[in-house]
Amino acid sequence: MRIVPLLLFWFAALPALAAPQMAIKTADMRQAIDDLTLAAANHGMQLVKVQPIDKALVKRGFEDPHVRILFIGSETAVRWAEAADARLLNLLPLRLTLVQRGEQIVVMSDDLEPWKGQFPEGPAHRVLLGWEVELKEVLADFASQ
Repeated sequence: MRIVPLLLFWFAALPALAAPQMAIKTADMRQAIDDLTLAAANHGMQLVKVQPIDKALVKRGFEDPHVRILFIGSETAVRWAEAADARLLNLLPLRLTLVQRGEQIVVMSDDLEPWKGQFPEGPAHRVLLGWEVELKEVLADFASQ
């Protein structure tokens, strides 16, 4: 009987253990970028910028890590941030990191949990929750393509 309260406590603590959203898909980098661009567009967002990380590292003598950062955003996200708390604009555009591992691409979003700690309630907290949902939906769309 002691295990039930322990399990309830553990499940209640799960949101505090949140991590970045993640999706894995078999694709090359170019296809993954195209698929993420389409997934973002399906959710009212657009690709703002692709930042290759590997070129700068290779120039400095490091092995090519096959990493890209995609910046996605929308006018709506900007309006939400401005209305809730202008400090949220620091998070925009939202970032997705792509890492190629063999034939698979791993896509990770930024972890918004520390920001939710800064805004534990109110409009800014709700905006962060909304962005988490959007990122989750974009990554699910990407993985299902």
